[in-house]
Amino acid sequence: KQTCASVQDVAANVNVAHTAGDWREVLKWEGRMEELMVTQDDYTCQRVLLSFQVAHHYFKITTGSSEHAIATMRLMERRVELLGKLQLFRDQGDLICQLADSLIHSGKYEKAERYFQQARALGAAHGFF
Repeated sequence: KQTCASVQDVAANVNVAHTAGDWREVLKWEGRMEELMVTQDDYTCQRVLLSFQVAHHYFKITTGSSEHAIATMRLMERRVELLGKLQLFRDQGDLICQLADSLIHSGKYEKAERYFQQARALGAAHGFF
């Protein structure tokens, strides 16, 4: 039963499912995501968020579900914060641009523009834009 699994088992199951591309299995563990993240370092938390982000993105594309689209964006925003904390600024800038691109496709141009400006400022500050 999922609720009885240890945090280590949850981490292992998410990792195995992610590696196998079994996005349905990844999402089965989403209810334990916050519990899992509390026990991990920032780098591992970023990877956990990525697993759930990719799973939601897959279902967004295959089903057109707005619920999965919203979850994908939410997880991307959380990863942006963690990438900054980890000082992975190039990855952070890239993800910010991906967020902006997603917003453009959903017609949210003003918010997308703010993300592009944020990415540009980040790149200028760290010498890669």
